[in-house]
Amino acid sequence: MELSSLNYVYIGIVLSGAAIFGWFFSKDAKKFLSTKNNLSKIHNAIIYALAYVNENMMDNGRFVYVRNLKSKYLLNTKSYNTTNHARMLYSLYLCERELNIQGLAARRRASAQYFVEKYVRPLGFGRYAVVSDPEEEGLKCEKAKLSAAAMALVAFSDLRPEGIIPEDVFEGLGQFLLFMQMKTGQFYNSYDVENGGLETENYNLNFSGDAPLGLLYLYEFNPKKKWLNAAKAGLLFLANKRKDRKEVQFDYSAMLATEKLFKTENNGLTEDEKVLLKYHIVKMIEQVIPKQIVNKEERYYGALIDDIKPLNISCIVEGLIAAYNCLDDEIMKMRIMKSINTGIKFLRLVQIQKGPLKGGFPNSADWKELGVPRNASIVKMDTVQHALAACIKFQTMFKD
Repeated sequence: MELSSLNYVYIGIVLSGAAIFGWFFSKDAKKFLSTKNNLSKIHNAIIYALAYVNENMMDNGRFVYVRNLKSKYLLNTKSYNTTNHARMLYSLYLCERELNIQGLAARRRASAQYFVEKYVRPLGFGRYAVVSDPEEEGLKCEKAKLSAAAMALVAFSDLRPEGIIPEDVFEGLGQFLLFMQMKTGQFYNSYDVENGGLETENYNLNFSGDAPLGLLYLYEFNPKKKWLNAAKAGLLFLANKRKDRKEVQFDYSAMLATEKLFKTENNGLTEDEKVLLKYHIVKMIEQVIPKQIVNKEERYYGALIDDIKPLNISCIVEGLIAAYNCLDDEIMKMRIMKSINTGIKFLRLVQIQKGPLKGGFPNSADWKELGVPRNASIVKMDTVQHALAACIKFQTMFKD
């Protein structure tokens, strides 16, 4: 599909909702949904989630990664994920930056220091990477993962002035991301530390937005054009790769990175590139909104007809909020806002309200039902992290 025709396709998709939402056209979508009662409930959900995080963070800053709603005993404490540790630090950073909630500030810094000391290592040539422990992540060898390095840059971006993390680590993580990028703009997923090779067989396009996001956070305080150019190339690769596909995966990290890029001053994007990136976003939106359960009588109202996992719904809400901030058309924004609000209600109602795991989120909303898989009642830290980030970003939309 030629770039010149994308304008017409994009406009056509946007106008497809006109018959349903036209009467809202002159209203602000956020004002339509902003109620003190609703925001108060979301604030409580954030506080409950933070309490869960606090309860499940060890003194050294490591998180208890998995709990079970149907058991008082801890599960395998060796299982861990470096990327999700960095993502949780990012959510705590959002609490401080966006909502000025400082309750876990000191513990977040301790957790960041633990992460750097245990997982961040030099690879030579000025590069630093986040190296996974094979025993913790079920790997055959030590691997440096793209997403872990990218999310570390995001999570640690505000800690630079405090000296907790050496200055060369930030530059080194950025150099690692550049090392992992191909000439096409695509990124390799991981690097085999022991054997010194890029894993060419492992391309996962669904989370390639992590690297551009990390590079854009780095660019904020280290304004070298190489970070910005690499981020743009990564996002434009994804948009071009998916533009002719009938179905695309909902890639929330690419949406977050696109939002960050649009907000970056002097980003150098041409009008055609902006149209392409917006078309990419709209195409992903259309993969999820029609599947959302919107009948309030339905038990899992706000989830998708084929997905009732809080982790996935949280990622969708995060992506939709980023999309809302990227697009201009009020009709499309109304559709997005209604979907966000519905998804947030699902998350709020599925959150654990009492007991030792209060504030957590189950692996599946149907965890109390008979005959569901055993892992339905598992509470993973990454589910809590994504739900927390979604709620924080929802609250941020209504800040004065």
